[in-house]
Amino acid sequence: MTSHKSRWSAVSGLALVAAVALAGCSAGGAAPEQELDLEPAVAGEIAEGALDGITLVYAGNGGNIQEGQEKAIWEPFSEESGAIVEQDAFELTKLRAMVDSGNVDWNMVVSSAIEVERFCGDLYEEIDTEKVDLSKVPDGLLAGDCMVPNVFYGYVVAYNSEVYGDNPPQTAADFFDTEKFPGKRGVPVTPWMEAPAVEFAMVANGADFDALEPEDFTAGLEAYSSLGSDLVPWTSGAQSQQQLESGEVDMALVWSGRGFGAANAGAPIAPMWGEWVVAVDGIAVPKGSADVDASFAAINYLLGADQQAAASEFTSYAPVNVDAKPTVEEPLTDWLVSDHLDTGHTVSIDYWVENWDQFSSEWTDWVAGS
Repeated sequence: MTSHKSRWSAVSGLALVAAVALAGCSAGGAAPEQELDLEPAVAGEIAEGALDGITLVYAGNGGNIQEGQEKAIWEPFSEESGAIVEQDAFELTKLRAMVDSGNVDWNMVVSSAIEVERFCGDLYEEIDTEKVDLSKVPDGLLAGDCMVPNVFYGYVVAYNSEVYGDNPPQTAADFFDTEKFPGKRGVPVTPWMEAPAVEFAMVANGADFDALEPEDFTAGLEAYSSLGSDLVPWTSGAQSQQQLESGEVDMALVWSGRGFGAANAGAPIAPMWGEWVVAVDGIAVPKGSADVDASFAAINYLLGADQQAAASEFTSYAPVNVDAKPTVEEPLTDWLVSDHLDTGHTVSIDYWVENWDQFSSEWTDWVAGS
């Protein structure tokens, strides 16, 4: 599985069950909004030909996720709805320029849950839950008013099963215990903020997630620094996977897709599902974009069980519909995060939104000193 980042970052769709008569139009801020006669949304459903003449632009985070979704979701969506879905690459600065200029060329974009919530109502439209059926989204994946889960994955400890044998790490605290579990640790030390990684350290520290303070963030960074010479930084998903495959590290906190990648390449790597951290990238509608209702219809279609199962099979990422049943084989069966939500920790979105500027500065300083 190739991991992605639309940072922080690092999931979802929609449908319109309606008959409409439309004149041709194209996506973009200058295009007129179309009047759509919408029926109540049912995840994964769209009336045949309902969006004839509409073009939607989907700005994703690239890689195998966007390619897989194009095959699993957008191609059948186009066949059923009549809409054309064009692909582009998301950049926050580009979106800001579009919104500020009043000329928004994108209809749907993918970004991290934290980032969407930070700019909800400013850069992103609120999701109309009459037009997007969220009833099948797994518990804990909805964050804020402006995004729908598009993909979700995990910050998971991947460990060398030959090194730790019958005594593998079980908890977040075990990752930081180099006496009980000696060995090198792969740790994300990236230019972008790794909020889930810091929350993993906060879990290990026993933080009170009902009353988080900025000091908990600082203590999380200090926990990583305490690893000393056992800390091996990684700055990209590819590097984290290579460290596992080569044996440079004995365990690492990685995006679940990269742990799977190492195991799929034949390395003796297993996941630790105790106290892993749930990470969500969301799909959102840019503020001021054309054909908002058509975008909601597309997002609703994306959320269907069949669409999500197919997307999982193409991308190796977990489905965001509780009824989706992807057909997967080992070792992916060991790495699907949707099977382990009961032991996952969900990131505290409001905490990050409220303290983002301070935390970004501290993170940058810590990365520079690591």
